[in-house]
Formats: sequence, C-alpha cells, structure tokens
Amino acid sequence: MTYTDLKTGTAFMLDGQPHIVVSSEFHRMQMRKAVMRAQIRNLLTGQLLQKTFTASDRFDEAAVEKSNSQYLYRDGDGFCFMDNETYEQYHMSEDVLGDKALFLTDSLNVVLILFNGHPIQIELPAHVFLKVTEAPVALKGDSVTNTFKTCTCETGLKITCPIFIGQGDVVKVNTESGQYIERTERG
Repeated sequence: MTYTDLKTGTAFMLDGQPHIVVSSEFHRMQMRKAVMRAQIRNLLTGQLLQKTFTASDRFDEAAVEKSNSQYLYRDGDGFCFMDNETYEQYHMSEDVLGDKALFLTDSLNVVLILFNGHPIQIELPAHVFLKVTEAPVALKGDSVTNTFKTCTCETGLKITCPIFIGQGDVVKVNTESGQYIERTERG
C-alpha cells in the first residue's frame, strides 16, 4: 500500500501494530511534494495520532476482520459481545473500550474489529438512544435564553442538553462527539 491508499476506514500496519484511518486529506503545496495528512487510531491501544505520509512510505494491509455483533452484558472484568452469525462470544476489557463503553446499552448492535482472532476495538453506530437518569430541575424564567444543563444517562454518560429534558426522557446521542441530538419517544 502507498500513502494514496490511506482512505477513511482503511486498516494498515504501522510500526508492527494495526491502525485504522479516521480521516485523511491530500495536500499539495506549491514547489513541494504532495503529502497525505491523516488522523489514525491505533487499534490495540485506541490512541489517536496525527501523521503525515509521503510518497516514499509503504504499508502492509492489516489482517483485521469485522464482525457484526451484539452487546450482551457487563461482568466484573469487562464487556461481553456475541457474533450475530456464529454466536461466538468475545470479552473486552474496559481499558480497551475506553469512552465507547459509555454508549453501550443492552442488545446494541456494534461492529467488532478482530486482529488475529481477538477483539481489539468496536465500531459504534452513528447514534444511540439513552434514558436520562439524572437531570437538574429547570427554574422558571430559564427558558428566556438558550440555556443548557448537564444530564446523566443510564450508562453514566454526562451530556449537555436543553433545559426541557427531564429525568426519564429518552435522548438521541451522537456516538462520535457525545453530543445531544434530540429528545425522542423511542425507548
């Protein structure tokens, strides 16, 4: 692979570890060689890196597999997922999942990324529906301006949402940014 093959979602090996391209942009400046500026994620550690690649850089494709799976439950030392086709179960630790664990709800469909047959990361859907468990009460007169408050969801995720959101409401949350999208009837 060359630097021009590094498109969003491409898995490749860098320094002996699998990485995936989060975003990439081709740059060509006057009187200089073209470069690819990419934001990449280490699939083993979850670390996000900014890298610049040139025409002389070569890469091997990472032998990663993607598996449509379902989140089952959380146990003492991690999270359990089940492959939707083979029904094989995989365990992942909270350290590997990081903040993605705050978006996991029962029976949520995710994509497991497997490296050498072991789960190393998950891809969440674009948004999830979470129930608000704690929401400060809005005071009369707060609605005069665009006012927001911090609410806590069923998974422990804290989000900033409009003051009309109350305890028990179900909200749609962007999994990439962790931001409130809308209140919904879905539950």
